[in-house]
Parts: sequence; structure tokens; C-alpha cells
Amino acid sequence: DAMVYPQELPTTRNEMKSKRENTMATINYLSSATVNNGNNKQNIEDTVSRIVKDNTAADVLRRLLESGKITTDDVTHSLVSTTSTALQPSSSGANYSKSSSSIHQDSEISGMITPNNKETLSQTKEKSKSPSEKLRTRHIALQFSYDGTDYSGFAENVGKENDKSVEKSLFAALEKTCLLLNPDEMEMVVLEERTEGDDGARVQINEQNVSVRTASKYSRCGRTDKGVHAHGQVVALYLKSAFPLLAKKVMGDDTLTPGDRLVEEDLPKNSLDGLECFVPPRKNNNKKKEKKNAKKGGKNNTVVQKLDVSIDETDTASSPALILKTIHEYDYARVLNNILPPSIRILGWCPVSPEFSARFSCCRRTYRYFFPRRDLDLHLMAQGLNYMMGRHDFRNMCKMNCEQVYNFERVLMKGKIASPQAIYEVAMKEDDEKKTEDVSLGDNSNEQDDVVIKEMAQSPLSPRDMCHVEITGQAFLWHQIRCIMSILFFVGRKLESPTIVNELVDIQANPAKPAYEMASETALVLHDCTFGKLHMGRTVKNLWEVTKTLEQRWERHAVAAERARNALDSLKAETQVKWSDVVAFVEQIAKEKRRKERKYGTKLNDSEMNAELVIRDELKKRAPVSENLSWCQAVDAIQDILGVYPYLPNGNSDGGRGLTESSIHVPLMERSKGTTYEEKVQSILACDDVSGASEYGGQNRKSSKRRERYEENIIKKRKTSEEDKAFYDHMLRQGGSST
Repeated sequence: DAMVYPQELPTTRNEMKSKRENTMATINYLSSATVNNGNNKQNIEDTVSRIVKDNTAADVLRRLLESGKITTDDVTHSLVSTTSTALQPSSSGANYSKSSSSIHQDSEISGMITPNNKETLSQTKEKSKSPSEKLRTRHIALQFSYDGTDYSGFAENVGKENDKSVEKSLFAALEKTCLLLNPDEMEMVVLEERTEGDDGARVQINEQNVSVRTASKYSRCGRTDKGVHAHGQVVALYLKSAFPLLAKKVMGDDTLTPGDRLVEEDLPKNSLDGLECFVPPRKNNNKKKEKKNAKKGGKNNTVVQKLDVSIDETDTASSPALILKTIHEYDYARVLNNILPPSIRILGWCPVSPEFSARFSCCRRTYRYFFPRRDLDLHLMAQGLNYMMGRHDFRNMCKMNCEQVYNFERVLMKGKIASPQAIYEVAMKEDDEKKTEDVSLGDNSNEQDDVVIKEMAQSPLSPRDMCHVEITGQAFLWHQIRCIMSILFFVGRKLESPTIVNELVDIQANPAKPAYEMASETALVLHDCTFGKLHMGRTVKNLWEVTKTLEQRWERHAVAAERARNALDSLKAETQVKWSDVVAFVEQIAKEKRRKERKYGTKLNDSEMNAELVIRDELKKRAPVSENLSWCQAVDAIQDILGVYPYLPNGNSDGGRGLTESSIHVPLMERSKGTTYEEKVQSILACDDVSGASEYGGQNRKSSKRRERYEENIIKKRKTSEEDKAFYDHMLRQGGSST
């Protein structure tokens, strides 16, 4: 109703865009109105052509429609023809009138659909848009590394203003470098077809906005949580190419005759290899180059041969001439690294097949978790890790997302625990690999000890030795690695046996997950994403800059670690404490620990019941000659007597969340259990009336949304095992190479 047509032709792009939007709004309104068949069409066209320039056009048209004197067909056709004429200036810049044939032609070029046109808007644009206006895109896979400390996670929370994700930074860089095509350029704006219903009513045309991400067919290999890092993350999407869509081949040795147009198979697979081809000249570039070369004395570093050749035999005489030029593909890694923050670095790229998916074409993912040795038994941890190899149901070692996942079986192929002194390797057995298609959850337990130990440097063990666990699998569940590390730390501290893993994966005996904290996210890294047919290309220039950035990052953290080490060593060497203070500290912790053991009903053996007497004897034996002793000696005495250490257990963060020196360990199988998967699903399906949930408050609305997501992701999308296998077999064959 408030639509106003300017009296003068818009002179800026924003004004042109605003007028097109106003025109489209009016057409949508007119198309949705219900009117009777009306009068002479030619008279209506003349009338609308005169009033369309007036500010009261919308009011007049609405009244005519309501009176039944004109039809929707008449008004829509006339308005489309007239406005498309007005939007295209004449040679004089002021003449708005055209012949009836020109009006009919403009109605097709405008990209708007008349009532009797059954084509979509994208098809109409395809006809109206000349080939010289189109841009070439390529399906590209990007491999990159990022430090997730300051990010809310990898995946972007679309719609949240305060979102600080890696994905958001990546797309911001892609848009700033103009490597992304917007949906209009990709011809991804879709309109529903207009058809006649049984009652003669017309279906309203609805415009469906397509996001830049959807238009680029974006896919990611995996999503990491807040604070988690990655070194081999991979995404795939369509990006602009340096090669114009009109580029043509060189016909063999004949550098004067253009051949067919370049296709994807003809283009270079990296940014190092150049390709000689015929391309249209850039606008207004020749004069600038000539002036620049004239200033340099006529010297030109690039040899360009201009040919008077039209693009196609059917092209008009106004078609631009082609020039022979050697073009290199964009170095996407370097271009993006110039814009991205230093915490995100692109490592390399390569072109991939159209059906390639960074998620479904990945055959293996490898995670690493870093930690100091402290008091851990790495060999016991390796035994526990070995029990996880093969196919198991890991619902007790993950966070169940029942709205999106119903199958908690995952296959772990291999793993290792590395330290400066030795590497402990485990792997899935060959017979287990053959059974992965049909093995039951509780039957795939390996007999120990199958740990392969590789000796490394002969250096003394130290609590500060940096170690890491590496786990490789096909895919992983939500928080699966962090839960696995929590279990392995229990085993390494000798609080649980390695066979606890067999109990956790036995879903028949233990369908519910016992309560325990996940390991910290700060030490977790998505180390590598492996594809069967993907070979990334990397350039020396880009790798040099990436190495410099990573060296600076390492230096910053290494200096901080050395500062902390210096403070610890100085504190132990230069500080003196009283022995009586040490005795009081030990007795207080021992007393508090015994109180907690009685409270939680922990069973005590004879040695533990006499622990108080043992502690007193140990204190007497260790009493120094003098009253004072160094803090280093005091720490050693406290550790030996109580078995506690001045640091949090491995994998803990945020101050240990209530952990103290007197904390006791309750065996996992004796802890309280959470709800089972079946109970969670029943809870989701409990809300029977989804549509009426709003009447019962916010809690029911939330339950309704959960049920809708469950039905959409689990019930509607569930496939048979044969369908899943066929799908993944096809996707794993997709890929690309930089050579």
C-alpha cells in the first residue's frame, strides 16, 4: 500500500534494487487477489502505462481489482511490461516509452514470471542472461588448521549475534575476498510454478531465499566443540575461479585459433601450473596497461596477443575480441590467509568432484589428546584403549543426542599412546575387521595383551613428560573422545581396571551410562581427516607463512610454560616450611578422607582401616633433624604418605569442580546411572499433541520441538543398512587431486 514509484530514473544501484523490490511486492499482492474476469485488455494496458508513474498507482490498481473491472492477468502483464521498460534507460536517458514488441521482450528479460508461464525464475534468468555475464565456479576442498581457544566451536550458530565460531570467521573472509557467489549469481533463487487449481484459482508465487552457504553447496568434515582445536579440518564448497566462463582452448600449436570452451577437466588443479587460453579482455584495462607500459619505456612483462576473434560464430559484431593469455588459478590458501585471523590458517586446497562431500566422503578421522605424564601408567592405558578397538556401541562413552542419532555403534581402527620414552600401539584385529558388518556389541572383546611397544629415547621418566593419545576411527559420536579419555585416565591412575571398558560397551548388562566428568576440551585436537581419493596441494609460499605463524604461536606458549616451570622450581628450592605444619596438613587430609569413606559407605580392607596408624609411623620416620625443611622435601613427603599430588588429575579443568586432596574415587559401576536411550526416546515421544503444545507453556513447546526434530531426523530419514552401505560406498569414491 505504501509503494511509491520515483518520478525520475534511479541513478544508483541501491535505488534500482529498491525499485525492483517494490515492483515485486506489488506483483505478489496483485497475484494473490481474487477478482472476476474483466474488460478489454488493451485499454487496461494503456491505463496502467499512464498511471504507473504516479504515486497513487497502487491505490488505483487495488480499487480496480476490488471493483472487478480488471483481472489479475491484465494488471500483472501490464505492470511487468511497464516497469521492466522503466527500469532500462533509453539512449537519451529520459525516454520511457517502447513499442508493444519491445514491451513483450522486456517482460521476458526482466526475470519475472507472467501468470501463464510455467517456468521457474531460474530458468527465465538462464534465457535472459547472456553468457558473458556468468562467472565460473569450481568445487574446492580446503584444508586448514585452527586454535579453538577463543572460539565458541567450529560450527556457526546461525542467527546468534554473539556467535564467535570458526565457521563464521571463515565465511567472513570468503565474502571479503569476493570468492563466494551470492545466490543471484549462482541462479539459486527459486520461485514456485504457477498452476491452475481444480477450482480455477491460481497458486501464489512464493520467493524462497537461499543463503550463501546453501548456494555454495558447503560441507564440512566434522564439527568441534568450544575450545577444541584442529590441524586437518576439511570443508568443501563452490568458489569463484580465475578462469572466465568464456575462456577457450588453444588449438594445438596454432596460437591464433581458439578452440572449444574450457571445461573443468581442462583447468589446472593447483595455483602453480599456468594454462594458456583465449579470454575476453577486461574492461578499461588496456588503456591503463598502455599508460603504465609507456611510463616504463614500452616494456611489458606479460606478453598478450590480441586477436580479432568473436566468441562464437553466432555472436554479433559487438562481441569482444579474445586475447591469448596464460592464467594461473587463484591460490585460495594465500588469499584467505591474508584476511583470516592468525588463529586460523589454510594449509592447502584442491578441486574435487561435484558429488564430493567433506563429511560423507571422509573414510577416517584421527584425534589426538595431549597431557603430561604425571603419575599415569601408560601401559595400563594402552590396554584399556585396546579393548575399544573394533566395532562397539559407545553410548556409555559419549553424550547421547537422541534427536539426531539412533545408532551408537562406531568402529575404532587403531590407536596409540606416545611418550618421549616409548610408543604403545594398538589396532583392530583382522578378524574383527571382517566382522564389523555383523558382529554384536558384546562379542567383540579382544584378549590382552596385544599392545605393541616401541622403545624411543632412553631418557628418565618425568611427571612433566608430554604425552598424547591418538585414536583413529571412521566417525565419532558427540563428546566420544573426551569420554574415552576420562575412562583411560581412571585406568592410568589405577582407579579402574582396563577391563572396565568391556563392561561399558556391554549394553545388555549396562544400558545406562554411569556418572563421570568428561576430560577437558583444551587438549583435544582433530589431527587429520583422511579421504581415499583426495590429495591436497600446498605451495611453498603459503607453507612458509603458515610455519612462521605456528612458530610464533609455539614460542608464545613455550615461553609461558617455561615461566611457570621457573616459578615452580624457585618455589621448591628457596622456600622453607616447618615440619609441624606438614604433620598437621597430612593429619587433616587423612581425617577428612576417612570421614568421606564412611559417609559414602566405601568398603575398607584391613590395611585401609589401619591407615591412621600407618600414617603416624611414616611421619615419625620422615621427621627431619631440624624443625625446618625445604618445600621440595615437604612435597615429596606429602605425596609418599597420602598419595596425593599438588596438581589436578589429568583431563580436569575449571579448578577441578570440587576435587580436593581428600576426594575419594567411587568405582564407576557403583555410581548412579543416567537414563537409557529407550527412556530418552519415550520422553521425547511423550508429547502427543504437537500442534497444541503452545497452550501448556514453554516446557511443552520445547518438548514439541524435540519431538519434531526426532521425527524429522530419525523416523523420516532412517535408511536400511543396504541403503546406507550403497550411499557411503558411492561417497567414498568421490575426491580430487592437486596433480
